[in-house]
Amino acid sequence: MLSRMDQSGILWVDAYNPSPNEISELTRELSLPRPISEEISRPSFHPKAESHGKYLYLILPLPIYDHNKDHHHSRELDMVVGEKFLLTIHYEPIEPLRNIFKKIHADAKLRAEIFERDSRGILYYIWENIYRHLLGELDHIQKKIDRIEDRIFSVERKELIEEISLLRRDILDFSRSIRPHGMVMEEFAPLARATLGPDFIKGTRELTQSYRRIILLAENDKDSLEVLYDTYNALQSRRSSETVKIFTMLALLTFPLSLIASIFAIDTISRPIVGRPNDFWIIAGIMILVVFGMLIFFKSRKWI
Repeated sequence: MLSRMDQSGILWVDAYNPSPNEISELTRELSLPRPISEEISRPSFHPKAESHGKYLYLILPLPIYDHNKDHHHSRELDMVVGEKFLLTIHYEPIEPLRNIFKKIHADAKLRAEIFERDSRGILYYIWENIYRHLLGELDHIQKKIDRIEDRIFSVERKELIEEISLLRRDILDFSRSIRPHGMVMEEFAPLARATLGPDFIKGTRELTQSYRRIILLAENDKDSLEVLYDTYNALQSRRSSETVKIFTMLALLTFPLSLIASIFAIDTISRPIVGRPNDFWIIAGIMILVVFGMLIFFKSRKWI
């Protein structure tokens, strides 16, 4: 499906899951070089920044939140930049790109500003706003981390470790998708100077700063989750140790009581205490004294 927007002789075409016929149509209309035409005809797995004469070709993996799977999933965005056009191609829906297209289409003043001279304004606006969207996604991840942190130290829930593990996978997928942007940035800077002109270098620096901020926040979230994971395991281990300790103490306390009861239950001719007045209470008292004696001993050794 092809969506078009033009202003002042500048064209933006957004191609979502384009068919072979649509790729051929775009190749003829925009006079795309054959290497670019072949690349955009199928999804790729390698981020890159290349120059093909007067055309600049970019492949960016983007960590986009999948509401059905409840985690971020890497989706490829291809961008072909010409002097008077920008072509974006993606084979899976990219929500922030769709929102950017709708926003520019609905705001004539904004559209006039972005399409003022050439395709550089559209490229920078899309790239910058995608990074803003990703920063917002990291804010949502941070809120989830904060909620998990509160629950670790307040209420014990069996599914908490599963939520931590899923969030760890989510931030790992996010980082794995966004990290290659660093390589693309390094390749893109000299190409941008040659293809888009020195005026775009300032925009490149700002995009690089946004990228570094995203990476730092993602690493911080990853470290926080690792600490929470270790903390949860430590707390669970402590609770398990306390439970084992309690059952061990109960076993130690009941063993001498069972032994005493068994001794006095032996059917022999001579059994001390048994058969005397208040023999039951005497035996019970012995058991109580033994229990208290053991408790005092455990307390003195700081076992309880």
